Amino acid sequence: MLLAVCSVAARVTVAVPGGARITDHLYGTRFVTADDGWAVGAFGTIYRTHDGGRSWDAQSSGTLEQLFSVDFADIQTGWAVGRSGVIVHTTDSGATWRLQPTPKEQHLFKVRAIDAQRAWAVGDWGTVLATRDGGQTWEDRSLPRDVILYSQAWPDAQHGWLVGEAGAIVATQDGGATWTEQTSGVEKTLFGVSFTDAQRGWAVGLDGIILRTSDGGQTWQLLHGDADVDALEQVGFKEAFENPSLYDVVVTPKFGYAVGDNGAVFVSADSGGTWTRAAVPAAANLRWLRAASVVSGTHGLLVGANGLTLQVAGSQVTLPEKPQNAAPMAD
Repeated sequence: MLLAVCSVAARVTVAVPGGARITDHLYGTRFVTADDGWAVGAFGTIYRTHDGGRSWDAQSSGTLEQLFSVDFADIQTGWAVGRSGVIVHTTDSGATWRLQPTPKEQHLFKVRAIDAQRAWAVGDWGTVLATRDGGQTWEDRSLPRDVILYSQAWPDAQHGWLVGEAGAIVATQDGGATWTEQTSGVEKTLFGVSFTDAQRGWAVGLDGIILRTSDGGQTWQLLHGDADVDALEQVGFKEAFENPSLYDVVVTPKFGYAVGDNGAVFVSADSGGTWTRAAVPAAANLRWLRAASVVSGTHGLLVGANGLTLQVAGSQVTLPEKPQNAAPMAD
C-alpha cells in the first residue's frame, strides 16, 4: 500500500514568489523555527519558506522521485526521502541538495534526524536504514519480517518507535541496536507516531484511530476511531467523515494535532489527553492532509493535496496569510 496513491478533489494552488504556484501534492513538512521550514512532495518537489508558510521558494532536489518526508537536525542540515529508496541531503539549508547512496531500493516513507550526523529512514518491506556519518554511508538495519513501516518517533537518541501496517509497533531502548514488538491493540494500519519523551506517545491510522501510551508503549489506549476490522467493508459517508484515516500526529507539551482525509484536523488542548475535530477553511474540505510540523508548542503548518497548506495556532486552523505581492489563491 503506497500513501502516494490518493483520490484528489478540486485543485488548490499556493502562491510562490516569482509567479509560480505550488500545485504538487505535498507529503512532508518540517519547521525548525516559527518562520523557517520546508515542504516536500511529488516529482522531487522541495519548497523553502522564511515567513512561516506565507510564501515559498522552490529548491532543486536533484530527483524527480516522490519525496514523502523531510527532517532537519538544525537550520542547515537535513534529509528528505521518498520513492525507490531515494535520499537527498543538504548542509546549507537546502540551497543545494545531494543524492546519497543507499543499500535498499524500497520506498522510504519517513526520515528522522537525531543530529547532524545521525538519522533514520523507514519504509516498505520492513526497511530500516541508519547513518552515523551524515549520510555518507547508510547501514541496512531492516526488520526480519515483511511489514510496511510508515512512520517513526525518536524523543531522544536511545528511544525510538516505528509504526506500520496491521497495527505494527516496534520499539528500541538502546539506540536501534535491538527492537522489540509492542502490542498496539489494533489490527489496522498506523501511519503516524509522536513521542514527547520516553514514556508518553501517540499513534494514528486508519478509520480515525488515535492511540496513546503513558508507559513507553507497554500498553496502548484507544482514544478515538473505529478499531473494528469488520468496519473496513462497511464504511459510509458519515463514518468516513467521523473517522477519516489519519496520516500524521504531532504532540507538544500543551497541544496536539492529527491530520488526514477529508480535510480532517483533530486538535488536543490537553497534551494529547482528548481530541476534537477542528473547523478548517473551506479550501481544505474533502482534501487530504498528509503531514504536520509544530514549533514553539502552539504554532505550525499542515500540508497536503495539490499544494494545500494550513497554519495552526493553538486550536485555530487557517489559510496562511498571503504576502502583499502574492497573487490570490485559486480553487
